[in-house]
Amino acid sequence: MSFKSLVFIYCCLLISQAVFSQQHDLQYYQNKAHKNNATLKENINLQKFNLLQNEMLLAQYSKPQLSFTADYLFAPFFFNKGQIISITQNPEKNAFGYDAGLTNGGLYAAQLNASYPLFTERLINIYKSQNAIQNQILQFGNKQVLHDMDKAISDQFISVYQLQQILNIQQKITVLIESRRVIVEALVQKALMQQNDYLLLVIEIKQLQFDIQQTKINLITAFIQLNNLCSIKDTTSVELIAPSISQTLLSNQFNFKKKYILDSTSIIAQQQVFNIKYRPQLSAFGNTGINAADASNIPHNIGISAGLHLLIPLYDGGQKKIVELQNKLLLDNLKEYQNQNMLLTGNKLNALQQQIVLTEQSINLINSQLSSQETLLQIIKDKVVTGQVSVTDYLKAIQDYAVSSQNKIQAQTTLWLLINQYNYINW
Repeated sequence: MSFKSLVFIYCCLLISQAVFSQQHDLQYYQNKAHKNNATLKENINLQKFNLLQNEMLLAQYSKPQLSFTADYLFAPFFFNKGQIISITQNPEKNAFGYDAGLTNGGLYAAQLNASYPLFTERLINIYKSQNAIQNQILQFGNKQVLHDMDKAISDQFISVYQLQQILNIQQKITVLIESRRVIVEALVQKALMQQNDYLLLVIEIKQLQFDIQQTKINLITAFIQLNNLCSIKDTTSVELIAPSISQTLLSNQFNFKKKYILDSTSIIAQQQVFNIKYRPQLSAFGNTGINAADASNIPHNIGISAGLHLLIPLYDGGQKKIVELQNKLLLDNLKEYQNQNMLLTGNKLNALQQQIVLTEQSINLINSQLSSQETLLQIIKDKVVTGQVSVTDYLKAIQDYAVSSQNKIQAQTTLWLLINQYNYINW
C-alpha cells in the first residue's frame, strides 16, 4: 500500500472532524430562533401597547381634563354717530356692522376650563376587558408562532442531519473500497489479478467521490435554510447531534379550541364596546377667568361658570340590532370551523399513527438486513484479493450495503418527520 493511499484513507476517516468542528443539537437552533424572531418581539411590544392603552383610558375617562382658552373678537361699527369706525354695544340705527345683539360689540376672554366625565367606571371596565382579551390573543399568537417555528426548524434540522448521515455513509464506503483498490493494484502489477478488476474499483470510487461532492452541495444549501429559519448569521457547517423527538400523548384539549374561544370572546367584547354609545353619558364642566364684551369693564367681568352635560341617544336607525346580527353570523362561522377542524384533526392523527407504526416496523427489517450484510462484507472483504470472490460480487455486496444504509437513514428521517408532524397537530 503506497503512502499516498494511506494518507487518502486517513483523510477520509477524519473528514467529519475536519468539516464539523462544533456540535449543535436541535434545542440550540430552537433557542436561537426564539431569541431572534421578529414576530415574537412585535407581539410582546403590542401587549405593552395595550397596557399603556389602559392608562390612556384612565386618563380619558376618570381624570379631569384642563385647558386654557383665550379669545378676542373685533366687531366694529362704521359711520356711527359721526365716527368712521367705533366699537360700541349701542350703535345708532344707521351705523354699519354686525348686529350688536350677536357680537356684543366684541369679546375679550381668557378662561381656565375643566371637564370631568361622571359614572364611567363600567365604561372603563368594558374597554379594559377588550384590551385584556387582545393581550390574551397576542399571548396565544406567540404560542402559535413558537409552535410553528419549532415545527419548521425541527423539519429542517432533520433534513440537514439526514444529509450528514448520508455523507458519512458515502465516505465510509469510499474508504472501504479504497482499501481494497490499493491491494488489487499491487496484485495487478504482479499479474496476479486482471486489469479490469482494478478499473472496476477505480470507477466505483470516482462515482462515490462525485456523489460526495453533490451531497456536500446539498448540505451547504440545507444549512443555509436552517440558519435562515433561526435568523443566525453564520455560514459554518457544524456537526448535528441526532434529534431527540418523542411522540406526545394524545391530547384531549387542542389549542385550536382556545383560539376559537378567544376569537369568540373578542367578537362579544367588540359588541359591548359598540353598545357603549347607547348608554347615557353625563359630564360636569366649569371654567373661570375673564369673559367681557367691553374692554373698559374687564376688571368687573372676572367670574366662574359651571354646569352638567347629559347625552341620551334616542335613535340611530337600528344600528345596534344590525351589528348584533352581524356578530352572531361571525360566531356561527367560528363554531362551524371549530367542528370541522376537530374532525380533520382526528383523521390526521389516526393516519399519522398508522404511518409511524409501519415506519418503525420498516426500520426493524432494515436493521436485520444490515446486520446480515455487515457479516457478509466481513467475510468476503479479504477473499476478493485471493480470487475466491470476484470484484464484481464484492462491489455488488458493498452497493447493497450502501443502499440498505441509506434506506435506514431515510426510514429514520421519515419516522422523525412523522412524529414531528403528529406532535404539531396534537397540540
